[in-house]
Amino acid sequence: MADRAFAQGTSVPRAEIERVLSRYGATRFGTMTDPHGATVYFEHGSRQIQLRVPMPDKGDKRFTHEPARTWKRRTETERDARWQAEYRRRWRVLVITVKAMLEAVESKVLTFDEAFLAHIVIPGTGKTLGAAIVPKLDALYEGLSLPALLTENP
Repeated sequence: MADRAFAQGTSVPRAEIERVLSRYGATRFGTMTDPHGATVYFEHGSRQIQLRVPMPDKGDKRFTHEPARTWKRRTETERDARWQAEYRRRWRVLVITVKAMLEAVESKVLTFDEAFLAHIVIPGTGKTLGAAIVPKLDALYEGLSLPALLTENP
């Protein structure tokens, strides 16, 4: 495996997400950030989509200290520069992911629902299908029926 993470050293303005979404017919889009992550919201046809990407913690040792045997503490400027580079890299990965999903839909490799199923917001809940179902997948494989996956208590 390569030592370099995908999209390392790249930059991406949030506006690029909006350009990609607009190009593929999405409407009512926007982004929101908080200390733990970033979320992209958009509407495509009758579907509301929410994609969340976790962002790195500024206090993580990979930003605050030099690697190797010494674990020498980095300056605040060095820490911030490394953290910002990782932040931009994750945005770039998100842009590429969304673009690939939308291109797959446009190319008829997948339907929109197939490509974005986990990220479709369940009407009236503010919760995505992925957030509702993914935590219950193990139960499904243990024989729980699918309708019970959408209930709060299986």
